[in-house]
Amino acid sequence: MTIKMFENKKTIMKLTLLYISIGMVLIFSSCLKDPNSLSAIDSTSFHEKQIQLQFKPTQSGAHDSLLTTFTQQQSLVLKELDEMLRITEHITQSHSDTLWRVLTRKWTEFDSTYVGLGLTPFAKNESTADSLKGELFPEAALKWAQLNVELVKLSGEVRFGDALEILLYRTKNFVFPEDLLKSVIYTHVFDQIFVNVIGASTMDYQHTTGGNVRLIQETSYPQSNEMTLKCECNDLRYMDIFIRIPSWAVNPSVSHGNVKYVARPGEYSQISKKWQTGDEIKVVFRN
Repeated sequence: MTIKMFENKKTIMKLTLLYISIGMVLIFSSCLKDPNSLSAIDSTSFHEKQIQLQFKPTQSGAHDSLLTTFTQQQSLVLKELDEMLRITEHITQSHSDTLWRVLTRKWTEFDSTYVGLGLTPFAKNESTADSLKGELFPEAALKWAQLNVELVKLSGEVRFGDALEILLYRTKNFVFPEDLLKSVIYTHVFDQIFVNVIGASTMDYQHTTGGNVRLIQETSYPQSNEMTLKCECNDLRYMDIFIRIPSWAVNPSVSHGNVKYVARPGEYSQISKKWQTGDEIKVVFRN
């Protein structure tokens, strides 16, 4: 009897040690995961006819004509952007982590050198006469916009949406093409809907289970720091909606009545529920 009890205790101890070892391996594996690796979501655009904008993506003093001659510095800028666009095309097909690390390094260097994404949409934009920082010329701004549209659709990373909003709301002498904006303001993976750009607009689409759904952004952003997302549908429809919370947000909040959702600067706030007409999500970017 005593021998059997002793053997049972040994077995229990062995199993306990085994579970602890497995747990430690899992913990170390998660710690060793490269934070710079690609976590692709591959969201797709809605047809531009499904999107209606309640604001004009234009800038006062913007020029419609493109430059016909470039300085040496401007030519280098365009060359860097073209290279990043080519790499992005390869990553979209291969999901290569190696190429992704190369691209994000180039993206960060470009942003730091020429754009200054560290500036919030409400910060003072200081630039020197001999620098393009914060003042991309129209051809470069367009390519930078195209690049970040593809990157936010591919990865769902907030920094690329932040870059788009700076182009949309703060870049002088650049008109953000309406069709390009419509291709990214809302994207989706089936019934997972991503709200990538904050701006007064509506989106209509056919739910995978049938029935029409309309999402409405009501906001005067960036003049205000709030947005209300409303839903209209002909029946209960389950959807995962992800709302981009900008990196510059301060103590943001996302709520539906008394229900509060996780809202962190630099992340998407996920709202997974059965939606119905009358549902309203209030988003506050600064509290």
